[in-house]
Amino acid sequence: MQKLKKEQIAGGNYHYTKHPFSYFVESMKKFGVHHIEMYAASPHLYVYDYTPNQVYAIKKQLDEADIRVECFTAEQCFYPISIAIDDPIVRERSIEYYEKALAQAAVLESPYMQMISGSGLIGSDPAENWKRSADAIYRIVKTAEKLGVTIVLEADRTCTVRNTAEARRMIDEIGSKNFSGMIDTNAVYHAKEDFEEDVKLLGKDLRHFHFIDVTPEAGCLVPGSGILPMAEYLDILARYDFKGYLTPELWGWRYTDCADEAMKQSLDFCWQYTE
Repeated sequence: MQKLKKEQIAGGNYHYTKHPFSYFVESMKKFGVHHIEMYAASPHLYVYDYTPNQVYAIKKQLDEADIRVECFTAEQCFYPISIAIDDPIVRERSIEYYEKALAQAAVLESPYMQMISGSGLIGSDPAENWKRSADAIYRIVKTAEKLGVTIVLEADRTCTVRNTAEARRMIDEIGSKNFSGMIDTNAVYHAKEDFEEDVKLLGKDLRHFHFIDVTPEAGCLVPGSGILPMAEYLDILARYDFKGYLTPELWGWRYTDCADEAMKQSLDFCWQYTE
């Protein structure tokens, strides 16, 4: 039976934010992980705080550890970032934020940058939110094309693009080879979607994965510790010849005091189903 490759399981620094970035790098070396998703947030790399020289220093640190960034994901949930909002100041700052993030992704030689579609305020017109989001994405993608980075859009129930079908619509609407999609298993669960149908719907535009477990009470859990059929998901991805990377996106505070233990549990679960 076909399986994913062990190297397709990427490390993520999401739950290492109580540690210096150097600690995360050493942990990846210890676990034999050579591919990561870079969570660009304080204290490791906040997009607005870091100069190009500081980003180059991170790149040098990763190069010396033989670690490659496969996806650059700037924090965009806690911070006041929304490309769909009707406030022109917030919206323009959000567009600028993503463009700066793209420049940093390019310095790190990351092929992908993750983003979400933003949202309007409660009671705002969904059609207008969509138009503002699509217009902003189109503008940001132009920067991505110049820098040679591909944006992967993540659907989220709190955003304008809420599910995989809407992600497919936005990808088709933008129509750029530098704009594609990804799947977050947490989002699939909350949207009550069929995992295999989502994989088929995105097809060649499925470039990246946030591979996390959930319970009805909690999300962003270590794979295998919740209620999702994670092993079955890995089998499906192998059958559809998925070539990208899967990150255990252990976002939040749950695992910050046991970062290595949670990372090792995530890797061990995934690795048992890879070759």
